[in-house]
Amino acid sequence: MGRILRLSNGRGKEPLVVKLPERLTDTVVHQAQLVWHRNQYWLHVTVEKPAPLKVRGDVTAAIDPGEVHAVTITDGNDALVISGRLLRSLNRLKNKELRKFQRAISKTKKNSRKRKRLLAKKYRFLNWIERQKEHILHTISANAVRWCLQRNVKTVYIGDPESVRKKDCGKKHNQRIGQWAFGKLRDLLEYKLKRRGIKLTAVDERGTSGTCPRYAGNTPKQNARVYRCGNASCGFTGIHRDVLGASGILDKSVNDGFTKGRKLPATVNYLRPKVLTPKKAA
Repeated sequence: MGRILRLSNGRGKEPLVVKLPERLTDTVVHQAQLVWHRNQYWLHVTVEKPAPLKVRGDVTAAIDPGEVHAVTITDGNDALVISGRLLRSLNRLKNKELRKFQRAISKTKKNSRKRKRLLAKKYRFLNWIERQKEHILHTISANAVRWCLQRNVKTVYIGDPESVRKKDCGKKHNQRIGQWAFGKLRDLLEYKLKRRGIKLTAVDERGTSGTCPRYAGNTPKQNARVYRCGNASCGFTGIHRDVLGASGILDKSVNDGFTKGRKLPATVNYLRPKVLTPKKAA
């Protein structure tokens, strides 16, 4: 059934009764607080969680972050590619709906009832879309951490895409990169990995997606998802570009540079984050 939380509502008034979710049934609640956030109340609950088991292995892995594929992680033997397309679609939906709201609001009079209704509806929509995005980011980071635990990974290197984010590649591309929640995802990964005793280290990712693993030479800019070496005498191809990037980050971090004929992951798995069914904003 779940638990019932009763919050005082002032002397002489009925208490506020809130039903807690089932996952908090057997937890110890230390604090509960109502917080006003974007035109509505949120309930913040502080609970006691058991300390998680620490990793005892010594395996090293690397993550290539991306806007299309949120996380590509490898330990040199296996690789996991976690899609970020749902985040992209939510960002497109947000841009589309906000454009509609702004056009409608601009046609109303200041302090009018219609403007107030539109503003309230706009904030309800923003609350809903932000909850969906936050849930997806937690799902992505949780799957990446679970992958590390299964392989006893102790150290993870993650590429820093700062140089990519600064490039001017056109209005639409710049908007997508501007809405890329890389910082939030890295923070989630860092604290979840730290709880398991896994260290996350940011490294420069330049050259990792464009360096041929066969002869360790840099090739022209890649436009397709499958890597293709631009050297006519080499012609290496057949690996996902993001998997090659994660492998390059691992090679560069462990060996202080790119090595010729480096070993690539034998198996690559693809995962779309499983999220809660979105509910339509009121």
